[in-house]
Amino acid sequence: MSLYIWMVIMLLASVLWLIWFLYNPLKIDALDLEKSNIELGRQKQAELEQDLQDGLIDQSVFAQAKDEIAQVLAVEIGQTTTYPQQQKSPTIGLILLVAAFFLIAPLATYQLLTSNENAPVAAEKTPTLTQRIADINQRLAQTPNDAKAWRLLGFALFESNKIDESLQAYQRSYQLDAKNAQMLTEYASTLAISQNNQFTGRVSTLVREALEIDKNLPDALYLAGWVAINAQQFELAQKLWKKAILLSKNKADKAVLQQILGELLQLQNAKTPKPTDAKKSLTAHQVTIKVALPQRLLKPEFEEHYLLIYIKAAQGRPMPIAIQKIRLKDFSGVVVLTDDDSIIPSRKLSQTSSVIAVARLSKSGSAMRQASDIEALSPVINVADNPIVNLELK
Repeated sequence: MSLYIWMVIMLLASVLWLIWFLYNPLKIDALDLEKSNIELGRQKQAELEQDLQDGLIDQSVFAQAKDEIAQVLAVEIGQTTTYPQQQKSPTIGLILLVAAFFLIAPLATYQLLTSNENAPVAAEKTPTLTQRIADINQRLAQTPNDAKAWRLLGFALFESNKIDESLQAYQRSYQLDAKNAQMLTEYASTLAISQNNQFTGRVSTLVREALEIDKNLPDALYLAGWVAINAQQFELAQKLWKKAILLSKNKADKAVLQQILGELLQLQNAKTPKPTDAKKSLTAHQVTIKVALPQRLLKPEFEEHYLLIYIKAAQGRPMPIAIQKIRLKDFSGVVVLTDDDSIIPSRKLSQTSSVIAVARLSKSGSAMRQASDIEALSPVINVADNPIVNLELK
């Protein structure tokens, strides 16, 4: 608003000055030509008389020259009657018309420019994951052997938490192009999550293949560190993660790696607790989970099903922190999860705070959730409270 006020003030000042200028035109300091011509004629006559006295001219020449001066003077005096003409001041109407033009034109131009700048532009909306998945599927319908598209589909499905479908897409990309190190790393990471964060078997193979293609790939080095942790090779994991920190260009990834590396060093430097301390630690950090089963799940056909009871972080990826896997026929109704049930040594159950307890009944016992699985989740709990959680499978 202040910009408009200043512009109007400046325009008004300019218009007022223009009006004054038009109404009071500059006066021309015209010379009095008639007076000047008379004086010039007198001077010439005086010069002729002097020439006559000096004997330079005779009386006849003097008379003729005097007549010529008189004639020239008469002509010049006649011309001065029309010069200079009196300048007329412009009419009030013309002044107002010019002032209105200089006042309105700049404002109209400014308004036009600002309206164009502020006009709503059709912003490109960021496509949702669902739209991205649909676009990739449409692309694959036309080029089903596009390994890159299958990889992109795998990643998009992973971000949508559709782990099983993501693995199928990555497997297809792997079949078409098994030499893409980044794809192998993403495939291995997704597979590890699907099997409760176990970096063994196929996961280890995929990570090894990725490092054979690119030994300096930070993501592959990161996963290789977890493979080493699962194999209890802590020094190797430390070397791999240090190398990943040096090679990574992402500050956020470096921060995460440094934090994990710090936890690993603390674990290596920690002294073995005394039996009494260990018992105290065990009882001080645990989650008791009671699972109620409906009558229909107590039938013999469900006896060989697996009950997976685990703790996962309340936010972030659905990686189990601690887990027990029990045949339904062997389940007593209660499970107590402690640090001994932690999947990764450097990420103990006792080191977490806001978590969720999960109970899932699976026929196959696979870490990948199946459509027929039955699952129950708790609200957010704090491990430090040694909570007792009641879950009910329906």
